[in-house]
Amino acid sequence: MSEDYEVEQERLKLEIEVIEEWVEQREEMNDGLDAFIALTQKYVDVEELTQTIVNEYIKKIIVYAPDKSSGKRTQKVKIFFNFVDDVDIPVISEPITTETTYGPRKTA
Repeated sequence: MSEDYEVEQERLKLEIEVIEEWVEQREEMNDGLDAFIALTQKYVDVEELTQTIVNEYIKKIIVYAPDKSSGKRTQKVKIFFNFVDDVDIPVISEPITTETTYGPRKTA
């Protein structure tokens, strides 16, 4: 009976550790969410997207090499947002077409 008690104690200790870790993760998520909401409220009536706004929302952007294996040019872009660990942006069924303007580039 004492052995069963000790096994139960160990199981409960492990369960407490897992729950405490889960609570800590949720609190971190809430902090990030609160910061994201505050930032969003700051830019409610924005008429133009500026570099400052983009820098506050986005941590980094990875643009992968274009893929032409299917006969059409496709390119993968991965965006890492601030305050959010991972966001799955759905794949757009219609391709996005952009106009490229060639000219002198501005440097910061």
